[in-house]
Amino acid sequence: MQYPTWAAGQRVTAAGLASMTPPVAYKSADQTIASSTTNVNDNHLFQSCAANAIFVVTGFLLYSAHQDADIKMGWTGPSGATFAWIAHASTQSQTGGIASSGIVVDRQNIGASSFPLGGYGAENTTVMTATLMGTLVTSSTAGALQLTWAQRVSNATGSIMRTGSWLRLERIS
Repeated sequence: MQYPTWAAGQRVTAAGLASMTPPVAYKSADQTIASSTTNVNDNHLFQSCAANAIFVVTGFLLYSAHQDADIKMGWTGPSGATFAWIAHASTQSQTGGIASSGIVVDRQNIGASSFPLGGYGAENTTVMTATLMGTLVTSSTAGALQLTWAQRVSNATGSIMRTGSWLRLERIS
């Protein structure tokens, strides 16, 4: 996203203001993965990013999974990019039920492959949440930052990334 340059006396238009709104990727349909621990690209949660830029990344995930399967996630993005990020998610206790919150932190060189990290506790079909925050720094290659995810442990009961999840990139440099 590139902000318009306003000159003194120039009329501010609705289109100009709209162009300043950071785009948001919104998940409009559930996506299910069953019996697989191989990360796949999310069908909706991706955003284009320019080369040689810095972005603040925020997001909100709604998901559910069998308590023995969990969900793991990672990212793909432009070659040479780095992404320092944190996810704050619900976790479950040994006896089931939501007990506390968990945090996963990583800094990754992003290339053609995904970087799955940690599991996020879930209890069968209970809808769980995770908030995302990070800083993406691209190098000389433009591309898209895309969420990847899978089951942490293979299970025939599908893990689901739910409708209503979203991802936003805001260019800051």
